[in-house]
Amino acid sequence: MYSKFAVFTFLLLSFHFSKAQKPFEPGYIVIAPNDTVRGYIDYKSWSRNPETINFKALIGEKTETYGLSDMEGFGVHGENYVKAHVEVNISATEIDNLASSPVPEVVKTVAFLLVVNNGPKGLFYLKDKDGKVQLYIRDKDGPYQLLINHRYLAANGQVVNVTYYREQLKNFFADCPGLIADQRMLPYSQQSIGKVFDRFYEKCSSQKAPVASYKPSSSLIQVGVVAGLSSSKPSFKGIVEPELVNGNFPLSNRVSGGVFLNYVFPRLKQRASLYNELAFTSYKSRIGSQTTYSDNSYRKVSTTFGFGHIKLINMARYQIPVGGVKLFLNGGVTSGRAVSVINERITEERFQNSDPVVTREKAIESARKYEFGFIFGLGVNYKKLGLELRHEISEGMTVYINLRSNVKRNYFLLSYRFLEK
Repeated sequence: MYSKFAVFTFLLLSFHFSKAQKPFEPGYIVIAPNDTVRGYIDYKSWSRNPETINFKALIGEKTETYGLSDMEGFGVHGENYVKAHVEVNISATEIDNLASSPVPEVVKTVAFLLVVNNGPKGLFYLKDKDGKVQLYIRDKDGPYQLLINHRYLAANGQVVNVTYYREQLKNFFADCPGLIADQRMLPYSQQSIGKVFDRFYEKCSSQKAPVASYKPSSSLIQVGVVAGLSSSKPSFKGIVEPELVNGNFPLSNRVSGGVFLNYVFPRLKQRASLYNELAFTSYKSRIGSQTTYSDNSYRKVSTTFGFGHIKLINMARYQIPVGGVKLFLNGGVTSGRAVSVINERITEERFQNSDPVVTREKAIESARKYEFGFIFGLGVNYKKLGLELRHEISEGMTVYINLRSNVKRNYFLLSYRFLEK
């Protein structure tokens, strides 16, 4: 039943994932300064400023591609882009390739800049195809000015970082003294310099808010508890210990639970996350055999393994909204430390009319207390509640080459998220 449900949910998620590859969202394109067309844009959560977009005026209509030669700008998902003729700093940033000149190498280009703040004074962002961040400032209707942060290799072999942008910002905000309290503590980043612009509109501008602004999506941390049932089955393979290799250990059903912290990445519409869980799992399983020699002679063997593990579970998770719920798939690794161990073999022997002789010994002379495994699962979240099925395969307790073991577990879990920030 578990495998059938897993296959069904996997196919359902795959279908929605394939549909989600082109998530058209309401947006607009600017064909000319006074010509704005509203419609739907294929929003791809760009990590670098795009050079082209896919646009359709109405859902169901043919998709058309627009680029730098076709439009003056566009907006979607709270992001506004404007076409601009700008300079870009192409100086190398890797230490092995640094230039020896304190003057950066710049070239002219055309790009779609992300509007961070726009009004009487504006801030714009570009992350080019090489992954280099460029920031621009602009007075209303004035030219775009590249903020320059440059590294070069001095004659003495020292790497020098020249922060031209701090002096540029000081001059740019000359009419707002005290705006930048300590220039030395101002890093070259969209977030840090964006805060300077926010303070400008609060303190010095007659216009108390920019015409347009953008705040990057922040990561989300979710904390909660998880509890449910685990069904565990140990098994052995090898050329020794035939009783263990041939033994069919029954399933052990136990309560399992713990706490989790889920770090949701800001991009991909918060669909991807890194899920971390500290949990307790346990099992106890026994097999027995009997050999009868005569009416009064026999040999009985009972072997029991039981382990309780404190376990760290780390998984990558991807979720897709479906109606009012969110389906998800996740997979990763587990590592556990045994806090309780049962490793016992009881042998009872009787010959003829003698009394039975009972001996107790370790089933495995050296049982591993650390356990490493792989885990994957699927589930559904609704508001703060979650339901999940998981399957785990761990390496078991043996450390011998000629006798290998593993433990397979299925989990049925409920979760509750009590903190999200």
